[in-house]
Amino acid sequence: MKKGLSKGVTGLLAASLVLSGVSYANKTASAASIFSDVKPGWAEKHITKLAMQGILKGGTGKQAGMFSPANKVTRQEAVIIALRFMGVDNEVKTGEPLVFPSDLVIKDDYKPYIKLAVQKNILLLDEEIALVQKDGGKEWGSSPATREWMAKLLVRAIGKDQAAKEAGGQATAFSDDNQIDAGLKGYVSVATALGLVNGVTATKFDPTASVTREMASTLFSRAESQINVAYAGQVTGALVGVEGSKLTVLHSDGVVKSYTLSPTASVYGFGAEQTTDISSLMLYSEVILIGNSDGTVGFVEQTSETAKVKNIEGSLLLVSEAQNKLTVTIDGEPKTVSYDAQTLTIKDINGQSLTIADLPLNVPVTLGVDVATESKLLSLTVNKAVTNKSGSGTVEAVDVSGLTLQVKDAAGNSDSYPIDANAVVKHNGTNLSLDQLVPGDVVSYEVKMGSVTSVTVTNKVQPPIEGVINLVDKGTKTIQYRIGSELGVKEMIDNVAVKLEGLSNVTLDDLFKGDTVSMTLNESGKVSIITIKNRSVNFLNAAIVFSADLENDILIVTDSANKKVPLILTETTRFDLNGTVLTKKDAAKYIIKGKKINVGYTNSNAAYVSVVSQYTGTVLENNLSAKTLKLQLDNKNEVVLPYPNYFSAEIYGTSSTSYLDIRVGDKVTALMDYNTQDTVIAVQVQKTVQFELDKTDLSLNRIRAKRADGAFEEWSLNTTLLSLVDENDNPISLNALSQSGAKVLNVTFNGRTPIKIKVHSVTYGRVTSVNAAANSLELVTNAGTTVTKSFAAAPSVVRNNAVVGSLSSIKSDDRIEVRVDESDRPVIEIVQGISKKYLNHNSSTLFVARTSLNENNTYDLHPQVYVHQGTKTILLSEMKNGDALTLFIVRGKVVEIAK
Repeated sequence: MKKGLSKGVTGLLAASLVLSGVSYANKTASAASIFSDVKPGWAEKHITKLAMQGILKGGTGKQAGMFSPANKVTRQEAVIIALRFMGVDNEVKTGEPLVFPSDLVIKDDYKPYIKLAVQKNILLLDEEIALVQKDGGKEWGSSPATREWMAKLLVRAIGKDQAAKEAGGQATAFSDDNQIDAGLKGYVSVATALGLVNGVTATKFDPTASVTREMASTLFSRAESQINVAYAGQVTGALVGVEGSKLTVLHSDGVVKSYTLSPTASVYGFGAEQTTDISSLMLYSEVILIGNSDGTVGFVEQTSETAKVKNIEGSLLLVSEAQNKLTVTIDGEPKTVSYDAQTLTIKDINGQSLTIADLPLNVPVTLGVDVATESKLLSLTVNKAVTNKSGSGTVEAVDVSGLTLQVKDAAGNSDSYPIDANAVVKHNGTNLSLDQLVPGDVVSYEVKMGSVTSVTVTNKVQPPIEGVINLVDKGTKTIQYRIGSELGVKEMIDNVAVKLEGLSNVTLDDLFKGDTVSMTLNESGKVSIITIKNRSVNFLNAAIVFSADLENDILIVTDSANKKVPLILTETTRFDLNGTVLTKKDAAKYIIKGKKINVGYTNSNAAYVSVVSQYTGTVLENNLSAKTLKLQLDNKNEVVLPYPNYFSAEIYGTSSTSYLDIRVGDKVTALMDYNTQDTVIAVQVQKTVQFELDKTDLSLNRIRAKRADGAFEEWSLNTTLLSLVDENDNPISLNALSQSGAKVLNVTFNGRTPIKIKVHSVTYGRVTSVNAAANSLELVTNAGTTVTKSFAAAPSVVRNNAVVGSLSSIKSDDRIEVRVDESDRPVIEIVQGISKKYLNHNSSTLFVARTSLNENNTYDLHPQVYVHQGTKTILLSEMKNGDALTLFIVRGKVVEIAK
């Protein structure tokens, strides 16, 4: 070094020799790493943290933006890292005379730091001289730091030198203990016991291996739990709030401050080595935040799982909004605490979010206050339900003894409430007893302080009617029936369902005078389901006609065991060909000796006779060598059907298919060669596809829906081949669909022909609690309603179209949409917010500021978009240019905007 070099330059140069500063705030690397040469893995978290703390930095010049993780750390570099780690590197005095023993070869720029290390007793000159002699005279400063030597430096830097000396006489637990320097065994034992250093394997320490830069980062990062240093740009405290990119932290002095999270910030959970979402960090736990040069937070780590909050039970006595204070009585003694209205979390016992204005006085409450002062209020829970609301819906369940009511609203959301002991129930002005309230009743209700106080039945459900059919008139859509000697008549809905045990595709044509039936009525009092009670059907598939005398109502067939089965044809016997109903006269042309038919019968009476030209069932086997399909039919019987070298397979969404596309488990209809009745000529595969309802046309009885790829399809319900059902497979009208608010349609196609449209509701909201063990969760909808969702089977949890886990993956305050997939299995999608700045809007579109030319700055608004700031609902017209927003988007539309 040239004489006369200033001490400021000397210090700066020495620092640069350890690879000095990099402007990490402006990096374009991913949030997981601020260096281009650091890959995801065990060290990236520690490298990022130490670089941002200024302890172990990145390169400059041509090495700018790089960390060189595999480079070895020399002893003199390790000393500077240790001094920075201890927060004492500013005590270096470069102007003092520097005299070192000639045995210790150290570059001049490092000598002031080595001297400070000696003064701080993290280096002992005698030990290092002995090390040089052991190394055969190699340069002390430029030699690589070994794992055992680094353990000593690290243990002394955290003030545990005495503990190491006490452990020095004991062997370590490693298999290569005999290779560890006898004077360093105590340091290795202490470092490993504290979790600062691990073995290279479970049993091996490898003491003389060199320490790389990524290893050094990990060692010093872990050691920060053993030392209390205030690094520049770093703050610590309890995380008390996360809203979009805003983090709210309670500091040890009781001060609550908010910080802005950088879009490229690295966020780590407690003990985690992989980055995570900020929303997954535990509220009220201790965190460290490290700032970027632009003032945003670039690094967040949860450092403890112990909440920095103390719960206090009391009774709410006084609320002073003007002073942001409230008073509770605890064992008769008043206690006043202050709060920040923007960060305070208030809920009732059911998890319902409340505002200060909602709080009733003289109710039991639990206060969450900071541990340090017990005067800063962070959360408040009212220990009873505070919900005050009115609502309407359909009764799902009533527990008269337990006094609870469960109601489903028009959007398909279910709410459960306790019933006040003095609740009033009325219908048409007449008082009813609580046990007269039954599932299916349409009601309006009032909830005060969490309990139902009044119920008004606006549409009383009618119980099923059981009777004997007298006449079915398809022209007037009426059914006449007798109950005893009394004659009654009811209107039927357009797509009334008829059910007969053991028989599919039953229609009104299968009903006959004298049938005993049970009739289910819809909300309008019309018959929606007719169940035949006095008949059940047995089956013979592919029976061969032995003789047929249809004029005299006699049919004899042989079954698969070649046993003759005589059957009697009655006036209720149904004949069909490929599902098309035939008259007995027309059927006689097909039912001749030697033909295969399917028959269903009760006792000896034939319920139906179907000419075998197709089979519907589930594929059990597709034998490509034998060219056969094995099907399990809907009645559980099995058939094996041969097919030729080629046949067409009709599958929705595909253009050209063959027998190679038929899979085990597919539900199919196999069309047979009519002449031979024993060879498949075509297969229609049933496939269910999920659509989003676009609109209904009541005048034309049509539905228009959008596929996931954006394509629209339209279907007419003016056909008996296409049914419209609710999520319980009960038929519903198009008018009921249009009023339900349901958006998801699972459409089943037979080949390319739709045969069933199943309607499902979806629920969007903010999660308030998750009970993974009970397979349930609670959420608050945009309308402010608390909804409990329970699942019979574990739902699939997805984020960004990828499955991320089970219910335990969902956290409080997550936005989710609960729906089903194409197979009616429950799906929960975690809807992640995106941060934008408000620019403008119209009735259907939100415009946001661009941060790049190619960025999308327009978003479609859902008609019922929820716009709020905290718990306060606001209008979009209240927004100002540049306001920070968090947008939540479901199926291409913004459903929630948080300011």
